[in-house]
Amino acid sequence: MDVTVREQDGTAIVSVDGRIDAESAGRLDTALSEVLARGGRRVLVNLEKAVYMSSSGLRVLIGKLRDLRQTNGEMALCSLSPEVQRVFLLAGVHELFPVYVGLDEVFAEFEQKEKESQ
Repeated sequence: MDVTVREQDGTAIVSVDGRIDAESAGRLDTALSEVLARGGRRVLVNLEKAVYMSSSGLRVLIGKLRDLRQTNGEMALCSLSPEVQRVFLLAGVHELFPVYVGLDEVFAEFEQKEKESQ
């Protein structure tokens, strides 16, 4: 599994390519931890190329979501494949995360929230 991180409009976009399982979940945890250590408070996890997610991957995401919420941060997910989305539904954690179809939808939502808060 490969994990890449890039910044766009104050959001850390963490993109995953491959299987998120017990062996690889540590790499996702490390990438997200580094974003939080740099003061990142808005994180988008792009799962467009994630072909599988185990409970280990879910634990990482839920743990980092909890960490972000303690600092008034937020995490969203986008571009879930049907297989990965099914894992969230079966585990009953799909309501914890805002889930978007794609990056454009996410940034439109973020922009709207910023306008409303002004």
